[in-house]
Amino acid sequence: MSCVFCGEFNLPDGKLKDGKFLCNSCGREWILEKRKRNRIKPPEVHALSNEILLEFLSLFNTSPNLDDLLQNFTNLAFRKLNLPGISVMVYEPRLDRIMVKSCKNKKGPALEKLAFRMEIKKGEQNGPLGQAIETCKSVYYRFDEQPHKQIRQYGRVNKVESELSVPIHLKKEVLGLINVDYEKDDPVQAEKDRYFLELIASQFATTLKNRILFEVSQTQSRNFRNLHSAALKLSSLGFKYRTEIFRVILLSLTEFSESNLFVLLERKIDSEGKTISTEGHILTGSPRAPEIKLNVQLKGEWNVLKKPTESAILLDSSDLKEWKTLGSNGKKKHLAILPVLRSDNSEIWILLAKEEELHWSPEEIDVLNAFAVQAGISVQNFHLFHQRAEKERLDKEIEIARDLQRSLLPRKMPDHPNYEFSGIMVPAIGVGGDYYDFITHPTNKETYVCIGDVSGKGVPAGIVMATVRTVIHSLVRKNPTPWEILVTVNTYLYQNYFKDIVSPRFMSLTIIHWDQNENRFVFSGGGQGNILVYRKKENRLEEIPTGGVVLGIDPDIDHFENSGEFYLEPGDFFLMLTDGVWEAMDPSEDFFEMERLHACVFEARKESLPQLLETVLKKIKNFTGEREQTDDITLIGVKRLK
Repeated sequence: MSCVFCGEFNLPDGKLKDGKFLCNSCGREWILEKRKRNRIKPPEVHALSNEILLEFLSLFNTSPNLDDLLQNFTNLAFRKLNLPGISVMVYEPRLDRIMVKSCKNKKGPALEKLAFRMEIKKGEQNGPLGQAIETCKSVYYRFDEQPHKQIRQYGRVNKVESELSVPIHLKKEVLGLINVDYEKDDPVQAEKDRYFLELIASQFATTLKNRILFEVSQTQSRNFRNLHSAALKLSSLGFKYRTEIFRVILLSLTEFSESNLFVLLERKIDSEGKTISTEGHILTGSPRAPEIKLNVQLKGEWNVLKKPTESAILLDSSDLKEWKTLGSNGKKKHLAILPVLRSDNSEIWILLAKEEELHWSPEEIDVLNAFAVQAGISVQNFHLFHQRAEKERLDKEIEIARDLQRSLLPRKMPDHPNYEFSGIMVPAIGVGGDYYDFITHPTNKETYVCIGDVSGKGVPAGIVMATVRTVIHSLVRKNPTPWEILVTVNTYLYQNYFKDIVSPRFMSLTIIHWDQNENRFVFSGGGQGNILVYRKKENRLEEIPTGGVVLGIDPDIDHFENSGEFYLEPGDFFLMLTDGVWEAMDPSEDFFEMERLHACVFEARKESLPQLLETVLKKIKNFTGEREQTDDITLIGVKRLK
């Protein structure tokens, strides 16, 4: 219970007089809160006429904006109530405080400034003002009896002794306070004014609420217009570099945020989600002359960025250990950290900071969350666009390399009445690293049959294949042995594609030399695999090992020298192939293997050599099904007709 005039919360402490219990603090009768009606009734005749009341009601319906409404109300009340001073406090959501928004007193503007320093944070103990807010009831009090220094100072400087605070509330939601100053301690006059001001406050509350909502909606509308403008800007511009889109994101944020620090945080992570590094893209300076620092390395763990959240994280700068790494002066700030985009190797966040006296309103956070989503989409679109552009560039390069590779493969097979030649290659990715060739000496007396497999696939492997082909063609004119060719190729690969190379390349290679005047095939192997020979007389398949070592790894391969020879009878043929044949896998990841190859070749042994190779390739395709080809497939052969 409390005294309705002085607001004292102590147990009743006073004296009985004429059957009434009077308060020792203010001398007035105690009014118990448990009573439904006060003993002190409103005056029978109001000092203020209905015309004045209508003036106030008319004011509520005509003031164009919140500031004008408050100032016009203060001026009207000051004149009509003949008060030494009056002020209106309104809840400010940006600051989460109830602050003086308009003031008028007889001492003039100089002392009115002191009133504007008065503010209340909801939930804090602020004496009678806080009591009026908590109870939604009017409070009359003397300045010299208040423990709060700021309140006593206000009364002393303005030379007023007491004040009546009337809450402006709508369904118990306090929107503000009307504070009326009195030069003397006059609770009777305060009671008369209270009745009228509470009546006015009840009407004022609806208008004030609507004006506040209108101001908020205007701010939201402005923010969403800026958001729409920023979204159009982010989506319409073709960004060539990531730094360009980061710059636009930071500049766009300045249009609808009161932050004095704008940062894009980029956390780079490994496959396990651990932080590799954290970079900051920071906007500083004034709005008219902004300065942007890009790719600033930030120290610290930045554990706040590891939280799995889809909305803003609000915290004080004192709770962020890495705050000083952003070049802060150490002053406390209210921070908002918003997720923008997460990918397998990085995360992007927006970090904003407000001064300590400001706070983040829900409406502002909604707009910022929406912008963060749009920024994330724009960054993702940028990545997809450049991935597509990069893919188109690579596809074009691959197409050029494929045409080049096709031009390097044998355009026609050797022409001999007693022998048949054929070769086929299916690259795994556009351009393969497999190589085959039939090189006939200009004298048309000798032919070299070559098959090889360069490590890797795609354009790099295709380039190695092309250069090796050039080396072999340059050597054939000198009639070297197959082993001499292998030694030269090994030296070339080691010096150019293996030694001191970040991504070394090597290859396997088998070369067969055939003198067309003889039915003799001399070969040397460089780790390529066996030669498969079909013997017609015995109706069987024979595997001839080639041996050797993979080329390009060891600068000296003399101790791996190998050589062999074989002959073909009429109806015999031999095949050479790369590991893409027997290592082809079906959807269950089973290999094609040599056993299936033997069965396939033996089944098609009576077909022409080109048709036999096509049959083998078809069998491999049927075996692998829908599974993507993982390695180049190459088959070549020579068949003796008669």
